[in-house]
Amino acid sequence: MSRQEVADTVNCYLARKGYNEADIDANYVGKLERGEHRWPRDSRREAFRAVLGAVSDAALGFYVVRGEPHQAADHAQIEVDRLETADGGRRALLGGVAGLVAALGLFGWGPRGDKSARIGGSDVARLNAVVALYRSVDYESGGVLRVEAGRFAEAASSLSDRPCNDTVKPALLAAIANARQLAGWAAFDTGHHSDAQRHWLSAERTAVAAGDLRLAARVRYCQARQFQHLRHNGDALDTLRLAREHLAGGATPAINAMLHGAEAASLAARGDRQEALTALGAATDAFDRIDPDCEPEWMRFYDRGELLAQYGRVYRDLARSDERHGNAAVQWVTEAIAAFGASNVRSTVLNEVGLCSGLFLAAEPHEAVTVGNRVIQHANQLTSQRVHDRIRNLRRDLVPYGDDPEVAEFSRTLSTIGSGT
Repeated sequence: MSRQEVADTVNCYLARKGYNEADIDANYVGKLERGEHRWPRDSRREAFRAVLGAVSDAALGFYVVRGEPHQAADHAQIEVDRLETADGGRRALLGGVAGLVAALGLFGWGPRGDKSARIGGSDVARLNAVVALYRSVDYESGGVLRVEAGRFAEAASSLSDRPCNDTVKPALLAAIANARQLAGWAAFDTGHHSDAQRHWLSAERTAVAAGDLRLAARVRYCQARQFQHLRHNGDALDTLRLAREHLAGGATPAINAMLHGAEAASLAARGDRQEALTALGAATDAFDRIDPDCEPEWMRFYDRGELLAQYGRVYRDLARSDERHGNAAVQWVTEAIAAFGASNVRSTVLNEVGLCSGLFLAAEPHEAVTVGNRVIQHANQLTSQRVHDRIRNLRRDLVPYGDDPEVAEFSRTLSTIGSGT
């Protein structure tokens, strides 16, 4: 099919499925092929897969610049499918990704690498392809690939010393910053906080060198989330405000929603009720203005579930000093869980932890234990130290019911979570 025929058929598919989408054209398809357009939203990828007969997103080939070999993305998906089918689960897939990266011949050089080889646009596209593969695994299963993602990110950083055209250099640096950001998140998720800080400092410097202040703000958001997890909410607020100041009005709606929502969580944790609710309102206003086509690809993670989860966090913290907020905390977290996709296991489990906490705060201890026992079963499927930490922290909200035998048994179980990691 020609590009226009592809565009027309995709538009028909979207209309038939009831998606509220603006029409796409041949120019849009061409930009995807050349790697000049951001990765399409979920509904468009579904339509392209159906129209082009692609079994996966990677098989579409849009990660790679037009005119360059598409084998890297194709072979990646073939190996993913083979591992998942042969071993019957994602854990085998996760264990094999490191070998997959080596097998890709990622940068087109020999086994030892030619340090004088010039970096081109196709090299950057392949780098972004592997980052996207790692990111998809991270969304589903957490920081299982911490070591592999860290080694990959450090290897990617060495590319900044290779010869490169001035027009390609910013894209290369941004790709490296993305790799370091993801490696930092995987380290944070598994409780390796110093490694996370190291990767994020590198990511921040590289994003600034690339002139990508939006990406630098994303990295600072990650740093703030770590501060929040460690209960350094003052440092988290300083970091989030620095991110906003450096953007100087250049933030997209999704980035603004992300920063304001995180700020609200830290304000609530510090007991600043009105300021927290004001920040939540700012996050909602920004979220309602999001146009996915105008957002960076790496902001795809910030969906309605993420926003609702921040509402749950805020009202949960408010309920710790005023029990009247307990029911609202339960309501918001319940809505967040419903909004997250089935593939985002880690976020779903984290919000079920929040639901358990909210139920204790809403004076529903037996329902809380029911949810908590389900959370414990799910937690055994994850290697996320962050999830395990959050589950153990449930003990602070069950104290008023410690004399209840069912709650007391649940509290004893909590003390064993993550003890084998």
